[in-house]
Amino acid sequence: MNIATKMKVDWNRRAKHHAQYWIASEDFQDDDKFAQSGHYSAQALLAAISPYYDPTWTALDIGCGIGRMLKPLAPHFRHLVGIDVSGEMIEKSQKWLKGLENVETMETSGVDLSPFPPEHFNLVYSYVAFQHMPRQVFRRYLEESNRVLKFQGYLAFQIPIGLHQDAPIEDTIGVRRYQKNEVIDQLQQHGFQVIEERSSESIPYSDNVHTGKAPFFMAKKIQASQQHKQTNWVDTECGKVFSLLDTRMWLWFAEQCLQEGRQEEALRTYKSLLEHDPLSLDKWYQIVEGLIEKGKTEEAQATIAKLKTAISTYEKLNALLKAPK
Repeated sequence: MNIATKMKVDWNRRAKHHAQYWIASEDFQDDDKFAQSGHYSAQALLAAISPYYDPTWTALDIGCGIGRMLKPLAPHFRHLVGIDVSGEMIEKSQKWLKGLENVETMETSGVDLSPFPPEHFNLVYSYVAFQHMPRQVFRRYLEESNRVLKFQGYLAFQIPIGLHQDAPIEDTIGVRRYQKNEVIDQLQQHGFQVIEERSSESIPYSDNVHTGKAPFFMAKKIQASQQHKQTNWVDTECGKVFSLLDTRMWLWFAEQCLQEGRQEEALRTYKSLLEHDPLSLDKWYQIVEGLIEKGKTEEAQATIAKLKTAISTYEKLNALLKAPK
């Protein structure tokens, strides 16, 4: 299984579980709250692009999910296209975006923009998506964005800036943090001129729950990408990687279910987690399942808390091992 296939498998599994949770984990509880989070994110993007924006633009959303941002952005653009690696997400987007005639969504490979011709879009943007992608995929999307953008078209995205933080290529949800000069250098190598960097705190309606201190970068296409395509990594066989963030998110969802008295949904979540990580969590699942069956919900919650503490401790130790000497 290569990285493109693994991203598709992983995100399809998450979308089948609960698409809105995996898109906006703080705002998934009901459609109204989820829609409001999309509105805030859309306003943050519009604020970032406002000095350059034209309502006649055609725009592309990379990593659109079910269309959380596409719906509130629809009135502001002539045409919007959303793409996602997950076919499950795209299928669910048809319902979420029903009635919006100027918006379309499609499933893509997750590593390129091959469905689109050169110089097709005025704007390409990505919101809370690049940070979860392997660095190789991020760089490929910069190159592909250059190809599909019109001359002097715009690229807008947010990404965490700070001390370098990475995750194995096989980890399809782990957060990657970039150094500022790294992002600027990559943009320049791919034919972009950085025209603005705006902190999330300076943008009205900025969705800091999702972006933290990740700034928006605005870049303009000034020439063709100077990079040559290096895609050997696409076909490299992926190993089996235990993603700590992935597991924590499954466990957190199950814990919320238990607290709200939805034991059956909690059990389904544990079982879904075990399907793709059967060895590392089997004992925990058995313990929690037994406690739930006996009606000992509080003890089940305490067991989950212990596991979350163990995972957190492992993360800190792992970070120390990876830290430069």
